[in-house]
Amino acid sequence: MNPLNQLFRKHSDYLEGWQKAMASGLMTGRPFSRHTSSQYMRYMVPFLQKYGSVSIENLKAELSAVPTDQFSKRNSIFRAVISFAKYLIQEKALSPSFLEKAKPFKPKRHRPPVRHSVKEGDIQKLINATKNPLDRLMIILLASTGLRASEACDLKLEDIDFEERRLVVRCGKWGKERKVGIGEGLLLATQNYLKIRPGIKPTDHLLQNTARVPLDRNGLYQRLEKIGRRVDVKVTPHALRRAFVTINVRNGVPLVYLQIACGHGEITTTRSYCQTSEEEVIEAMKTRFTNFS
Repeated sequence: MNPLNQLFRKHSDYLEGWQKAMASGLMTGRPFSRHTSSQYMRYMVPFLQKYGSVSIENLKAELSAVPTDQFSKRNSIFRAVISFAKYLIQEKALSPSFLEKAKPFKPKRHRPPVRHSVKEGDIQKLINATKNPLDRLMIILLASTGLRASEACDLKLEDIDFEERRLVVRCGKWGKERKVGIGEGLLLATQNYLKIRPGIKPTDHLLQNTARVPLDRNGLYQRLEKIGRRVDVKVTPHALRRAFVTINVRNGVPLVYLQIACGHGEITTTRSYCQTSEEEVIEAMKTRFTNFS
């Protein structure tokens, strides 16, 4: 492109190219997940509508508008702006010095992160509180496999091998594919659900509402929240993912198995999902740890 024409392009003109770069892996060497890409766009489009361009002053103004206790939102805004800025720098539409100047404004937690999980007994309460095979399958699927919300929503009928009792996660984080085993409870819940959804083609999404519309992340969250209110249990897809790790660690499943099942790149991430309490450790030390006399 002619350098002179580059000067007259608005930063918003680069959004489409940035989105394609995230999807194709041109930003970091590996593709961003659909969720991350759409989340970044969700923050950058209004940012550019509000300010017109990426600058340190505009970044400071946007972060200042969000309360400091909303770390997640502030961090998401910062990460989106930094990612877009890197693309602008690649396109020679922004000075590389922006990244260095932005470092002091990276949001930092001033409170420990809140990591919700669900107790094993509460998962059974949720299952018992379901009123249709879809909701029952939804909870059993998340609690029995540790799938992310986006992975559960992207699951298609053809991804399930009923004979081998396993499913393929094709849209994992960073585009990674993995296989996950299917237990008896999940197998039965899936079969019962398919009885009320006759005619689902192999290429169709598994989780569909009564109108045959595939569930998205918001639909998944809303249905879980509604069921949770019936039995006074706070539940989200990620809380069930943490419960999957915690419960199985407690039942003796090796952490490395759970790392592979969850699709974590680092076992330390899997370890952070485990919500084992200090009291549980104390009780285990009394009877299950090696004792000397």
